[in-house]
Amino acid sequence: MASKICALLIVFVHNVYGQRQLFITPSLGMAFPLSYTIIPAHGDKGYRANTFDFGASLDLSLQYQINQHWIIFGGLRVSDDSGFGFLYGDTKRDLVKGRLTSSTNAFRFPFGIEKNVLTKKWGKIDKRTEILKNISGSKNEDVLYLILFRLRILTGLSYNYTPPATYDNALRSFSYGSYTKNILDRNSFSVFIGFRLQFFNYEKDHLQLTALYSRGITQVAKIDVDYQLPTGDYSAILGSRGSYFSLQLGYPIKLINLLKRRGH
Repeated sequence: MASKICALLIVFVHNVYGQRQLFITPSLGMAFPLSYTIIPAHGDKGYRANTFDFGASLDLSLQYQINQHWIIFGGLRVSDDSGFGFLYGDTKRDLVKGRLTSSTNAFRFPFGIEKNVLTKKWGKIDKRTEILKNISGSKNEDVLYLILFRLRILTGLSYNYTPPATYDNALRSFSYGSYTKNILDRNSFSVFIGFRLQFFNYEKDHLQLTALYSRGITQVAKIDVDYQLPTGDYSAILGSRGSYFSLQLGYPIKLINLLKRRGH
């Protein structure tokens, strides 16, 4: 009886822990800071919040794969993704058109979950069928395809810190006026959601492409702007929650296969 129980426990451990793996994933990409209008520049028909300029971003994430469907992760993100931008001027009216963007480095500590929603295999090559005869394993059909990827949805919460910068809370000038960026809170939280394409080959993960939208929970900055155009003087107030949209390219590096660590 005892031997049967032990055998069942071994099978259970193999099935439950066999797919558990630990990865570290460095990523590089670009981030587009997002802001919003509190008071628009009345009279300037060219005024629009956001210029969609981008800054560089660096992520280092630790991913724990529970099974083939679920992953939990946490890490550090350093990026020019906290800031504001706006367009001004109207070439039809005053022959002046421009944009102003100001972004700040932010340190973010995200924690979230991923879920695999589908797996796709494209570009089947029938000529590779002969290769299967020399390969063992239940997933050997992967060698028949040129492109293999998994689509994952991810979401989570992030703690953010905006470090002091030289021109915070100080008057700055630009081509047609001046602005003051007032920092309201250097410590904040945000929620994020996105999707990830994880490319793989023969059950080994390779490049991953991630598109992510993050929205700050509270306002972190207020920006007062005054500028002068041939058609008159204008002023506006913008706000920032530290929200952004980003595109990231990463590569997961397997650290531990937890089944092997248990001696199997």
